[in-house]
Amino acid sequence: MKGLQWHQKGIILLVLLIVIDVTIAFIPGDGNTRKTLLTTSYNANRSIRKSTNTFVLTTATASQGELENTGGPETKPFNPGPMVTFGSSGLKLNIYGAYYGFVSIFLGFAWYAGLVMCQLSRFLTRSKVDKMLRVPVAISHIWGYAVMRLTGNFPKISGRENLEGLFKNEDGSKRGAMFVANHCSWMDIPFVVLAMGWRNYKMVAKKSLLKVPILSKSISVSGHITIDRSNRVSQLKTFKTGISWLEQGACLVTFPEGTRSKTGRMGPFKKGAFKMAQRVKSPIIPLSIKYAHLINPPDTVFPWRPGQSIPIEIIIGRPIETEGKSDDEVVEQVVAEIAKNLPDCQKPLVGTPISS
Repeated sequence: MKGLQWHQKGIILLVLLIVIDVTIAFIPGDGNTRKTLLTTSYNANRSIRKSTNTFVLTTATASQGELENTGGPETKPFNPGPMVTFGSSGLKLNIYGAYYGFVSIFLGFAWYAGLVMCQLSRFLTRSKVDKMLRVPVAISHIWGYAVMRLTGNFPKISGRENLEGLFKNEDGSKRGAMFVANHCSWMDIPFVVLAMGWRNYKMVAKKSLLKVPILSKSISVSGHITIDRSNRVSQLKTFKTGISWLEQGACLVTFPEGTRSKTGRMGPFKKGAFKMAQRVKSPIIPLSIKYAHLINPPDTVFPWRPGQSIPIEIIIGRPIETEGKSDDEVVEQVVAEIAKNLPDCQKPLVGTPISS
């Protein structure tokens, strides 16, 4: 914090006191584990995950040398200003990040209150009201919309025309769909939700997110689906619950890479994420999230600059029907559709396995 006056330090530290509890919740494991994750190279991680039953994407990929003269946002220097580093974790926070944290947590109290009211209403009516859990999803959407607007992070959204007429069956009944996106930032979640619009959706999330304050309440009250990938019973329960929501006309949202990319580049997808859509013959809608890793790198607590300064863009790709296609065909088409709309710095490198 060199170069700051005493009153500037005080302001930053005061905001830190507000966000510290939430910050800790985002740090899995001990400090050494976090530091190891942040310093592990992408190529090493990729080689560990690569297996004999995967195949290699040969199109919509980039070579390492293609990034030198792209002239995109990733090539432009950025000065985040004064930074505060959290101990052994190495996570950083600048003044803008503190502002974002303050806004999201301050509005989070209203978000939490709304969710509690939904929970109480369902208890009093014995779950006879809002059976599809639309209201808590809408409340979460309002929170995300407000935070993105107030912090300058509302993304540019392209390709909405690809969604026209997609959510109704021939008999007029509602049709569920699965939204799938690349994952390289905590900001991907609100970005995807904004791209979907006011549709009723259920997120497929890691069980560890139940440790995050307020977000855990949203997950449980809104009917989102949690999965423990180390537990076979949890995987089976997730599969059945996801199919049930799709059959009722709700949408599913998933990040099939399974974890955030540490470099911004798209990694291998997990095939299991698509089996729910295949079982009920629901379409898969690919979403390409551009440059989110530049506003919220893996070593930052909150975004360190507004997304509209880049700007962030979400591209809604052409829906991919799953009926009559094999697992490999579905995965290959989804990966190719997402990758083709990403900038070179985020496309998977040549030789990256499609699935793991």
